[in-house]
Amino acid sequence: MLMRDQLKKLKDLHYKDPNKVFSMYLNTDPRDPEQQNGKWKIHLKKALNDLAESTKKSESHEEKNQAKTIINKVEQEVLDKEKDMHRGMILFATADEDLWFSKTIHIPVKTEFHWDNAPALEQLENLEKSYPYTGIIVVQQYEVLVVETEVGSFIDKTHYTLNLDTDDWREHQGPQGDDLTQGGAKRDEFNERVKANQQRWFKSLVSTLEKKATNKGWKQLYLVGEKDEIEPLKSYFNKNIDKTIPRNLLNWNTSKILEAVLEE
Repeated sequence: MLMRDQLKKLKDLHYKDPNKVFSMYLNTDPRDPEQQNGKWKIHLKKALNDLAESTKKSESHEEKNQAKTIINKVEQEVLDKEKDMHRGMILFATADEDLWFSKTIHIPVKTEFHWDNAPALEQLENLEKSYPYTGIIVVQQYEVLVVETEVGSFIDKTHYTLNLDTDDWREHQGPQGDDLTQGGAKRDEFNERVKANQQRWFKSLVSTLEKKATNKGWKQLYLVGEKDEIEPLKSYFNKNIDKTIPRNLLNWNTSKILEAVLEE
């Protein structure tokens, strides 16, 4: 489910006392000077300790139990995701997990914690506006990878390779082998043919990608690749290209692509 749709559901959530929601925005960016040496762990520990202390004063025994449960579950969730931490983490949770929303993201967040009857959504709403549903088109000769992202998190990817027998782009999922010459052409002959016909092939691909962008509802389009490839490709689009990044990232994994693109 897209973040914009999740936000609609989250806005409708409001729990009656003594039921509470724990909201967390955690800055885990290792390049942030204020987060050097894992300082985010200190901020998290202090916040959970503060929650434990503040709920000790509550007249509701149920709220105290919820806080204890949440503290344990949040600590475990962070521990489970620590190896995949990027620049930030967002969490909304109730003790009984009627609400459990957890996501690590490739964009910066401002650390904050809340304990209330509803999730604290203001920062997430601002992030969704700043980093809307986006298609990142990564190009390299006869291959194209489309990575879909929203609010700095990975959604989906599609890989296209050119079939030289038919001059059509083949859509597929998962890693591919090295048999990309489509019929045993010698590598030098193959590269010459790619060079001679690449722009015509890219024009045909643009039509496919624009339909995909419309059907999926992308709010932004990024082009990534060598400058001499993405500049001509950009001119074929009727849709606006919001950002071009002249870097060869096709062979990177999706996490690294998002890291590189969203930090530009």
